[in-house]
Amino acid sequence: MEIINNGASLKIISGSNIRLIYKTQIREISVIKTNIIKVDLGLGALHNVFINYPDVTNPVTADPDALRDAINVMLINAATAGGATEQKQIDGITELQSIKTSVNALGSKIDQLNDKLFMEPLQIDESNPQVIYRGFALPGALTSAAAWAIQRATINGDVTIYQWAAGTKNFDKVWDNRATLTYS
Repeated sequence: MEIINNGASLKIISGSNIRLIYKTQIREISVIKTNIIKVDLGLGALHNVFINYPDVTNPVTADPDALRDAINVMLINAATAGGATEQKQIDGITELQSIKTSVNALGSKIDQLNDKLFMEPLQIDESNPQVIYRGFALPGALTSAAAWAIQRATINGDVTIYQWAAGTKNFDKVWDNRATLTYS
């Protein structure tokens, strides 16, 4: 026979028989007749559960009193863990709403990025053979709008150095200001 802490219930397994007893139903655990553990459900003698100590293989305890104490510990852990309350449910719903809002915002940002991740530059300025500017934005963006990610390629001999305006690929620069921006 096994007695297992099953969260809100005790799971008692005897051979192929399984019985779940909700911890809130249990009124008292006691030792009677030297080696019998009585699980009092408060419904009268016919509804109590009686466990023969020598038959119990889990939890392993030194004697019936220790088994009684082990079962009581299982019950105490349930009491201190707390049960579902209206406030806990409200808190959980609030947290889930917050997570939902964050996920929706993140999804929106990803949707915006998907349009921009694999795009070709809308503008390329090769007026200086040593410096090439590439401007990335959504189609239709005005060159005067803060809607661009601007890359600068500086060619020095056989070496080409790629840098981004303000050191980021954010779409918040003005293409018309590309020559005066700081790149890193």
